[in-house]
Amino acid sequence: MKFCYTILLLIIPCLLQAQSEIIFRDLSYAESLRESGNAKKPVFMVCYTDWCGHCKKMKEEVFTDSTVAAYYNENFICIKINMEAGEGVTLRNKFGVKMFPTFIFLDRNGTTLYRLMGEFKPADFIEQGKSALTPEKQLPYLKQVFEDDPSNPEKCYAYLMALRRGAMDYTAVASKYFATIPDSALLTEINWKIIANGVTDINSSQFQFVLAHQKEFAAIASPGRVQRKISNIVSETLMPLVEAKDTAGYFLKRPSAAAIQNGKVDSLLFMMDKEIYERTLNWSGYRKVTLAGTIKYAWNDYHQLNEIANVYLRNISDPVACGEAASWAERAVMLSPQYAG
Repeated sequence: MKFCYTILLLIIPCLLQAQSEIIFRDLSYAESLRESGNAKKPVFMVCYTDWCGHCKKMKEEVFTDSTVAAYYNENFICIKINMEAGEGVTLRNKFGVKMFPTFIFLDRNGTTLYRLMGEFKPADFIEQGKSALTPEKQLPYLKQVFEDDPSNPEKCYAYLMALRRGAMDYTAVASKYFATIPDSALLTEINWKIIANGVTDINSSQFQFVLAHQKEFAAIASPGRVQRKISNIVSETLMPLVEAKDTAGYFLKRPSAAAIQNGKVDSLLFMMDKEIYERTLNWSGYRKVTLAGTIKYAWNDYHQLNEIANVYLRNISDPVACGEAASWAERAVMLSPQYAG
């Protein structure tokens, strides 16, 4: 009797924990696949880093939700792996994990069934878990039905969005679909969705078709959505080059964006021009860009005016240029009379 009582004391805390939070097993990747085969449950793998704030929020607010815990503990072999330590470094490369947290659902063979990334509310996270167990929503199924009929826009869009959800490469899917239809057939709602979500090449024929038919696409989607797509593709093309301080690549690709001749794009180019010059400490280039564009693109923006004036104060000594910067600082103070200004 005393022995049974002792066993109960050991089991009850484990049961309570299982109901109150997701139980992440202390298993390696290979061990989790073996356990998946034994238990006939998919693996739920959390890819995280110690510095990731979104990872911590999911850990504290979602993984500890009793409803989430009950569903995931019942249906998956749950593991979490730090992508910057141990085998996590290899797995990060193997699965191409670039954003955190990333959640990957795997079968016993290591095939990715479903994938997503980012923060979720508890109810939404349970729905994602249910989708991960639904064959028609899993990546192998969506891939197969698309490849069986690559000219079908609905099948392309479903597969494309499943890949985007997990921050996986999706551009090849869109390219394969667009290779089956002429550009003249692009003016439909579903094709706009595929363009908006799957086209990233600023020089692609599909994006150039959008530029040439903005009014028609605006009628299908909206003027705001079309403008966002135009601005986003410019930013996605050039901003990584700015962040990498790749001036050669930036100025090689910049003409394609400048040729769009769109006011919002021109304003975006002004901001990226001055940022790449600032990052590379090219103050003559910075001075040239800001002298030419500050009044046109930043005259009513306190933050930009204040930032540019401060850059001049620290790095530029040309008296004529500094005189212009003084007028921008004065304008900034007029727009927002703050002590710092």
